[in-house]
Amino acid sequence: MSMPQSPYAPQPIPSPGGGPPGEPPQRRTGLIIALVVGGLTVVLAVLVVIALVVVLAVRSQGAKEAAPTQQTPEQQATALVSEYMTALEGGDAAAVLALLPQDQIEDQVLSAEAYAAALAAEPISEVTFGTPVVSSSTAHDADVPVTFTVAGQSVSAEYTVQDWDSDGTFEMAAPYSSTYVPEGLPQLGLTVNGEEVAEGSNLYLLPGAYELAIDQEGFTLDPEDPVIVTDELQGDLPSPVLTEEGQKTFRTAVQSAVDGCLAQDTLKAGCGIGEIPGSTSDGWTVTEGTVKRSISEDTQRTIDTMEGTPGTDEPTYVSGEAVGTVDTTMECTKDGQKGTCEMFLGGSMSVPSVDLADPEHPVTWS
Repeated sequence: MSMPQSPYAPQPIPSPGGGPPGEPPQRRTGLIIALVVGGLTVVLAVLVVIALVVVLAVRSQGAKEAAPTQQTPEQQATALVSEYMTALEGGDAAAVLALLPQDQIEDQVLSAEAYAAALAAEPISEVTFGTPVVSSSTAHDADVPVTFTVAGQSVSAEYTVQDWDSDGTFEMAAPYSSTYVPEGLPQLGLTVNGEEVAEGSNLYLLPGAYELAIDQEGFTLDPEDPVIVTDELQGDLPSPVLTEEGQKTFRTAVQSAVDGCLAQDTLKAGCGIGEIPGSTSDGWTVTEGTVKRSISEDTQRTIDTMEGTPGTDEPTYVSGEAVGTVDTTMECTKDGQKGTCEMFLGGSMSVPSVDLADPEHPVTWS
């Protein structure tokens, strides 16, 4: 028979894990996981915020470094001329030409290859810069002193930069070393570093050495040495002269013309010799067809050694010097008498000019 339990008897305590009384308690893992996950989320959020702050800080620093530093006019002028001289020193003619104002040089330039050959023949070296001088009134102009070496010469030059359109940016002004090409040279097939040159033009020249040549037979240039340009042309362009073979051709043409004139037995002979009058001052009448002309040994020597000089505007038109006097006799009559008359100071031949461009080499006299 069972005894009734007292209401004050001890009762089983429920398991903390929610299981039957007396069994081992169960762990409340759901709560722990939630707490861990929540904690990680907070940590990740903090890390993201830190990362964003770092990225923004780096970007801000990068933007600050990339922002262009405002250069002073002096710095900008020196930088531009430095770029120009670096291209010269490196023989990069295309880069040099690209820095120059095209509207100032477009009708005066050779090809980049011709300029590169000049720079390769006599390279630029030992470049140094002086203190630029900016125009105090407008600040739109600046001169940059530069020294460099070319062809063994130390050169002091001054290059100008200008702010053409007042936009705060300097541009190179053409550092002019230009020369006028005489009308006659291109007629002889003038080339500069292998490139043909137009007639009557200005020629823009960068520093360096230039080989000038002509292809007209019988002609050459004096001097034949390369033309040297430092910051400007050293001297003048060479002049055309006859080669020894050209001089021989010239003298042969003159001699042939002289022989033809001396062979004339008429009152008029040519070669610049004055025409003989039909009668003398004392009444003698000259007989046409009886005139005899000759020259002295001295006059012949003048022809043999004559130096032909090309014309300035038309170099193939080559002139010599006055040939000299001519001895002249002729038959004459007076009152039924016949005799031999001699012309006092017998006349003289003038200056011969030969057109060597004409295959016939015609001679004119002046």
